[in-house]
Amino acid sequence: MRPFRLHRAVPLWVLVGLSVSASAAPGRRPSVDREAMREAINAREGEERYASPASYAHFLQSRRLHHAGAHEAAVDELRLALATDEGNPYLLTRLGEEYARLGELAKAERELRRAVERSPQYYPAHVLLGRILLEGKRYTRARMHLRRAVGLRPREPEAYWALAQAYLETREPDEAVKVVEALATALPGEASGYRRLGLALAERGDRSRAERLLVRATERDPGDGEAWVALARLYEAAGRLSNAEEAFARSLEQDADNREVLLSAGRVALKQGSATRARAYFDRLLSLSDDPELTVRVAFAFLASRETAAAAEVLDTARRSTPLEPRISYYAGLVHERRRRYAEAAAAYGEVPETSELFEEVRIRRAGCLSRVGAHAQALAIYLQALKDGPEDAALWVQYARAVERGGAPAQAEALLKEALGRTPSAEVYEALAATRQRQGRPAEGVAVLREALAQRPRDEALLYALGGAYEQQGQVEGALAQMRAVLRINPDNASALNFLGYLLVLHGQDVQEAERLVLRALALRPDTGAFLDSLGWVYFRRKEYQRAVETLERATQLEPEEPVILEHLGEAYRAASRPADAAEAWRRALEVLTLDPEAAELPAQRQGLERKLKMLSTEPPGR
Repeated sequence: MRPFRLHRAVPLWVLVGLSVSASAAPGRRPSVDREAMREAINAREGEERYASPASYAHFLQSRRLHHAGAHEAAVDELRLALATDEGNPYLLTRLGEEYARLGELAKAERELRRAVERSPQYYPAHVLLGRILLEGKRYTRARMHLRRAVGLRPREPEAYWALAQAYLETREPDEAVKVVEALATALPGEASGYRRLGLALAERGDRSRAERLLVRATERDPGDGEAWVALARLYEAAGRLSNAEEAFARSLEQDADNREVLLSAGRVALKQGSATRARAYFDRLLSLSDDPELTVRVAFAFLASRETAAAAEVLDTARRSTPLEPRISYYAGLVHERRRRYAEAAAAYGEVPETSELFEEVRIRRAGCLSRVGAHAQALAIYLQALKDGPEDAALWVQYARAVERGGAPAQAEALLKEALGRTPSAEVYEALAATRQRQGRPAEGVAVLREALAQRPRDEALLYALGGAYEQQGQVEGALAQMRAVLRINPDNASALNFLGYLLVLHGQDVQEAERLVLRALALRPDTGAFLDSLGWVYFRRKEYQRAVETLERATQLEPEEPVILEHLGEAYRAASRPADAAEAWRRALEVLTLDPEAAELPAQRQGLERKLKMLSTEPPGR
């Protein structure tokens, strides 16, 4: 009967969601490594056995079943193998593994205990038993077996990894660090312990320890891309963006085509205000694949940094270079619409086929864009078809009526809104009817519509807010203030009403301190709102705190780069801060928006007012 060594036939695999390798190649060793020799001698105990051919055959069958995922059948085969080789620690360890994969941890523990009792020097059994006990939250006994394993093979890293995990589970990170330090001492040049523990600590939010360990991992192994990425994410979370980008770049030195890293590096570059570096990363990313998902993610990265032109360019390039993809066309339409490029938006929306799940939304958006560019017949036909499909949709009636009004039929638009009120008497329709009358030069009738609606629904916040806006447009400041206060009595946390009330107070030279309090309260409720920051900037402007006004209004324009009112206010702040060139640029940008979309004007004469300001600015003496 030939002897065989089962542990050489198939390496030991790890289980229960814990990744471990059977062995790790050590770094450079001296010509005579006595420690390695001792490990090899210890490893032989209990492994080299004489087994029957039948035992070996059952073992091989168990491995086939194991790899096929048939773990119950594998258990049966291992039991047959053990029938003629009862004390083989390798077979017992394999049996424990199969039980663990089946979730039968008690049986797994029983077999592994038999293995370590029969062969106390058998390293794999101690490691696996330690992991099973760790899974069962029996930390003290788990650490005992894992320390025993470390003692048996001090140059094998997997027991160290599991022991460090055991200390993490009991919230003893310093002890876990000591374990990986011991591994680093046993294996000079070994970086895996630092990296693994650093990653684990990062996931647990222990950033300072994680950073120290990951730095040490990269010092030992500068080619460890995973450690560089983890470090980059820690730096990014801490606001250390230049360090983050550098770490991402080091990772890309190892894997230049890593898509997630390229995307992350581009985002970090954008956060630092460098669209040029971001484009370099993103161009590389997009060259790797024409996957629409990548295109969308890059576009969203640009949008998150308010780089709408770059987002539009990415999406338009994808539309030209790849087969029709509805999502790309849809997002391209959204971006162009946000930039008030309505013709381009309509063209992009028109590429979305009727079979797409996006079509219902896209056709309404396309109709709105067509209406804006004067393609009234097309727009009205789309709205009519949509109304046949959804006659109770109040928002659709409002959009349809507005398109009819743009087409030169305001009386018909008003009639449509009245019909809509008969179907769905919503605040949205009342407000649209009031606005229609306002645009026709009948503001008092618009106010009357809202007051009649409020008589029936006196606590409707949207109607109260709309009436306040109508009063403000007519110059009835006290009426507008009263409506905003009425909204806040119903809902003290209505952020829009808080902001509008504050804006009215400061705009009309009333209580500036109270205005600031109200606007700050609105911003606390909705921090990233451009209109609220605009109001706060105007508070500072009225106080003649021009630098604070500039900084606040610049933040507002970052959030709302295509909003002419905010741009006009920013120009005023620049002018007061003795920055006439910047003021002129802000006002020109506002005029560009109003040229693209005259309906964006806050007041009918806003465009003419901006032109006058630019003309006056050009005649002012330098240094004013």
